[in-house]
Amino acid sequence: MKLLFVENRYKTLLLEAVAESLSAEHEIYWIVQNSSFTPSSGNTHVIPYPSKKKLQNIEIDYDINYDKIIQSDRQVNFFKKQDKNYFYYYANEIASTLLKVQPDFIFGEATAFHELITIELSKKFKIQYLNPTTCRYPTGRFSFYNYESLEPYMGSNEVLEREEVLKQVASINDRSIKPDYMKKVSISKNKNLKDKLKIITSYYNGEKYNTPPPIVKLKLERLKNQSIKKWYTFAKSSIDTSKTSILFPMHMQPESNIDVWGRLYRDQFKTIKNIHKSLLEGQILYVKPNPKSKYELSNELIDYIQSHENIVALRHDLPMSEIFNDVNLVTTITGTIAIECILANKPVVTFVKTINNTASNCLFTDNYKTLTEYFKMIESNSFPQIEEEEKLSFFNTLNKLSFKGIIADPYNNPNSTSKENIENIKHAFNVVISNEQASFI
Repeated sequence: MKLLFVENRYKTLLLEAVAESLSAEHEIYWIVQNSSFTPSSGNTHVIPYPSKKKLQNIEIDYDINYDKIIQSDRQVNFFKKQDKNYFYYYANEIASTLLKVQPDFIFGEATAFHELITIELSKKFKIQYLNPTTCRYPTGRFSFYNYESLEPYMGSNEVLEREEVLKQVASINDRSIKPDYMKKVSISKNKNLKDKLKIITSYYNGEKYNTPPPIVKLKLERLKNQSIKKWYTFAKSSIDTSKTSILFPMHMQPESNIDVWGRLYRDQFKTIKNIHKSLLEGQILYVKPNPKSKYELSNELIDYIQSHENIVALRHDLPMSEIFNDVNLVTTITGTIAIECILANKPVVTFVKTINNTASNCLFTDNYKTLTEYFKMIESNSFPQIEEEEKLSFFNTLNKLSFKGIIADPYNNPNSTSKENIENIKHAFNVVISNEQASFI
């Protein structure tokens, strides 16, 4: 069977280790956008960086949803990229490779523009694209997500014993365990410097499509730091329990969780304004930034919060554990907090529909009129609750739709390429690959 992998910087090192473990039974192919991260094995197609002349004369050969891809692109959204012809160039190059190789499966992330282009082309050519990534909970596990969605593709069907589920749920509720991606990793100054040099070198060698211009990046970092400092001047460190509290934990941006999975709500300022306007009299909206906040704190958002009494900013360094029990309802786009709310029987509303919405206390809305109705439920104590047996069943569903293994780039988690982890991931890949061979049209 032909398996095609898509390069994604340091994540490529993990995928390469997995690909090598599968190479005895399958043909391995690669699409590489950043040549500095070219794998040393497999049949590799490194897409040449286009010249200005090439981009000026590019033709659109394949009809795919470019607008959707551009809407999620961090270069356009955050790093002042103007010319969009490179989307069409890369689409032509990627399509040519797919037509030549005719892979049975494609494995890659759903983050960078070349991955999103590959996803749209794989739909057009009827090839199964799978995004192996952490399932958040249970920890130490991952799921294959269908194309760019949060829809799990197959799973291990592994069922945990009741006592084990109770133990894990208790650990999540008391926050003694965290999702794998939240675990802190110590990176030496020397390693960090080498990384920056590699990224800058790749930029000056021609990789200007996933790598921002250093000057633009420096300016954005300066503005980010200024915004965070300003936020701290008026942010609070507690919840007023005398009033009904609605929490919106912000997503870090750029990040695929919101820019891809939550695309329709990626303008967080607009989302916050609409949540705020849906409040009932006497309710307060609390906005909590991501502890690793990047570029999502705009001056417009800061001014808006400061100009309204019933919307309150919370500090970056305020632990969720200190306010979670005081919050009456949580609103989120695609945040991990939805699972934490489900397991703690905390009312939660999501703006993106996922498996989480099968839980009774996790409601979905795609319009703000419905959101107001949910806010009324909080006042009348009629918001649905989840019983213990449903909670345990939900957690086991997450386990059944996932596989044992840690998906992380080795730069941030060197243990991800350990022999044991690669064997676990290989097993998961084999389960998925052997179940169904995709048909190429």
